[in-house]
Amino acid sequence: MIRRFALPLFLLLVTSAFAQTTTTYQASHGTVSPGNEVKATLDLGGSFDTVYGFGSTTCYYGTCDMSFSGHPFNYVLPDGTAATLTNLSGTADFRLQSDVKIDGTASGFDSAGAFVTVTVHIDFAARCRSGRGGGCTKVFLDGTLTVTK
Repeated sequence: MIRRFALPLFLLLVTSAFAQTTTTYQASHGTVSPGNEVKATLDLGGSFDTVYGFGSTTCYYGTCDMSFSGHPFNYVLPDGTAATLTNLSGTADFRLQSDVKIDGTASGFDSAGAFVTVTVHIDFAARCRSGRGGGCTKVFLDGTLTVTK
């Protein structure tokens, strides 16, 4: 009778050891630099930072979307766990100036030694004007950081 339960118990233990957890964190506040670097504050504490901006000399607001890869990305979660990743890849859509969208994924190890995959989504607005005194003011709209361990 013990043998009858040994295999199912073993399978339960093995699958539990490899179970993934996915948590999505909301960011209602943040900043966007003149070069489109995004720093966001997670609503429950913590933050994320795209480290560098997005865009190029051929990609202007209202005209294009672009893909990127090998982009650095940092985060700190509400529990203090952090990661510095170097392989964020995805798209930056500048076609709608009032709602620029950046979406990307990255993976690596966090400060606790766990392998993580992250997905980030960012929305910001660029209010640009031309002529004398022209330029763009950028406003962070919202963001999400999804972490799978």
